[in-house]
Parts: sequence; structure tokens; C-alpha cells
Amino acid sequence: MTRRPPRSLTGDRYLETLVPSAEKLVAAVRRDDMMFVEAMLADAEMVYDDPLTGAHALVVLLAAMVPDDQAAADLLRWRANPHEYQRLRAAGVSAAEAARLATQVSPIRKETAA
Repeated sequence: MTRRPPRSLTGDRYLETLVPSAEKLVAAVRRDDMMFVEAMLADAEMVYDDPLTGAHALVVLLAAMVPDDQAAADLLRWRANPHEYQRLRAAGVSAAEAARLATQVSPIRKETAA
């Protein structure tokens, strides 16, 4: 029995390499972990041997991962109360529902609200 190669998610071998980095980048942004954000940008730079080309590729990959049937306001809703959003996500609430619920609770620290 011959083994079939895994199906490509992106159709591009370089972008395919960046999929795990893109997933980690999303998580780092949600945690406000800027050191990890920089590390994922460095991953992209290593794949493309150029920081600008790597960042460009990562941006395009991330854009391809965003649902296109939701408004920017809905996608960024979690920023209204990121601490509550993270608490809800850790409790197993879906991302969309956690974002919606987090907006119904006042942030503990006002300066963290976007």
C-alpha cells in the first residue's frame, strides 16, 4: 500500500512551513506576548531569508485564515476585555462566544480595554 503525501493547506511549500507559526502568532497576540510575536516573525524571516518578505507572507497567510463572513468589529470584539476573554477561553468557551461574553463584563483595568 502506497502512502499518500499529506494534503497541503496552502498550496505553497514555504507558506505551508509557516502555518504552525501563524497559529502560534494568533495565540501570542491573544496573550499579549510580544516576545513570542517577534519569535514568529523571526520564523517567517528564516523561511524566506528576508524580514520583509517573511512578514508579507505571514500577513497573507493570516489573512487567508480569517473568516470572511464576519465584520472586523466582530473579529476584534475580544479586545474590549482581553482578560475576561482569556479567562473564558481557558474555561473552554469558544472564541466567538468568549468575545461576545467578555464585552458584557467591565474590564478590571480600564487601560487594558481597546
